[in-house]
Amino acid sequence: MALTKAPENFKTDKPLYKPYKSSKAGKDGMVYVKRNGAKGLIHFGDSSMANNTSAAAKKSYMARSGGIKNKEGKLTKNDKNSANYWSRRNW
Repeated sequence: MALTKAPENFKTDKPLYKPYKSSKAGKDGMVYVKRNGAKGLIHFGDSSMANNTSAAAKKSYMARSGGIKNKEGKLTKNDKNSANYWSRRNW
C-alpha cells in the first residue's frame, strides 16, 4: 500500500479509514478511525526503519505482529481501530 500525502482539508473533512502519510515526525502513516462513537487519529509505522520488503522479512514481520493483543486480550491484526492493523497493511 503506497501512502499518499493528506489533502488540504484532511483536518476538517476527516475521512474515516483512509490512510495517508503521517504529519508526525518518526511515523510512516496516519488514519482517522471511529472508536466508541468518536473519531480519533492513529499514527502508525516507524519511518526510521529501512524498507526491507523481501519475502522473508515480510513473513517474519507478519508472524511477529500477528500475536499482538490489546488491553482486553484480543488480537489487533484484524481490528481496523489499531495501529497494528494499519502497519500490517503498509507492507
